[in-house]
Amino acid sequence: MNDMSRRNVLRHGTAATLVAITAAGFTGLTSSGATARPVDSAALPDPRDFDETYKGKKIKGEHDKANGKHKVHINGKKLGVMQIELPVAPDSTATYTAVLSTVNHFDPIPLDEGNNRDGLKKLAKLAVDQLGDQELTHDADHPHP
Repeated sequence: MNDMSRRNVLRHGTAATLVAITAAGFTGLTSSGATARPVDSAALPDPRDFDETYKGKKIKGEHDKANGKHKVHINGKKLGVMQIELPVAPDSTATYTAVLSTVNHFDPIPLDEGNNRDGLKKLAKLAVDQLGDQELTHDADHPHP
């Protein structure tokens, strides 16, 4: 190693430093999420979701048709919502999707088929109409066993 000049030491040292910096840069890029990944459509907001005021109450709805776990909040309190399949006619095997809530469980609302693109919003408004001046209790989202 006696025959190595200062110039060679500097050249090899600089090259080693550049290699280390480049490798660290690529590692940082791949771990920081800069690589292309498929977009998770479940993470994107549903265009049918809503957040508005109706008759003085704030209503908010989030669709989750894939899992049937729709969410409706009235003045920040969660309303129990259930997605069900109902027959199109009494003698039919064809069905349509509807939603019920703990407030209007005898009045199913068709959900997002054809002209019913705002079914969850209709459900929230119907609940507000039936509540009148009352507020939801904490048991309004009580799960059934």
